[in-house]
Amino acid sequence: MSPGAAADPVPRFSQRDVTPHPRRDQILDAATRVFTVKGFNAASIREIAVEAGMSHTGVLHHFPDKAVLLETLLERRGQRAAAEVGLDFSTGLSYLRGLLALAERDVAKPDGVLMFSIVSAEALAPTHPAHASIARWYEFLRSTAFDALTDLQEKGLYARAGVPVELAAVQIAGLRAGLTQQWLLAPEVDAVAAFRVQLQSYVSEPL
Repeated sequence: MSPGAAADPVPRFSQRDVTPHPRRDQILDAATRVFTVKGFNAASIREIAVEAGMSHTGVLHHFPDKAVLLETLLERRGQRAAAEVGLDFSTGLSYLRGLLALAERDVAKPDGVLMFSIVSAEALAPTHPAHASIARWYEFLRSTAFDALTDLQEKGLYARAGVPVELAAVQIAGLRAGLTQQWLLAPEVDAVAAFRVQLQSYVSEPL
């Protein structure tokens, strides 16, 4: 997706339906809490159903398995966060500013941040049921970062001439994940300031 090419200001990393729905949202909220405590592997649909105050079959009616539930949860989390900060994919500069706003939001409203870090670490195993979902999520982040940096390059605003944009996109995705993990382990780490310094190094305009 190239900046400015899409009508939807918040692109999707999957085709999961995240339209607000009371029952589905109830299940997704419960799954967030259960995954945060137990991780993805140890959590069960029955435990999520109990946390949601629903029957096991009621959860399965909306989500046939945990992998689908997780992918929908990731999609909803990303869409909600992007909408909340007004993430703008139309230009490279607006995209980098949006990423910084997302980092600030994560620190101010950490609900779901720990859950994502736990599940994404578990899903490194290729046989993990959530492996494909997490891989698609990071591919989406790298892809949108690549498009944004390419836009900056075309406008003469890309400030890292010695770093190919495809590698810079990988750096941005890795830095966001790594700084989040450091902050979760040591809240005194100023992850937002570190992220700001790194993002600013890619663009000649102030963020």
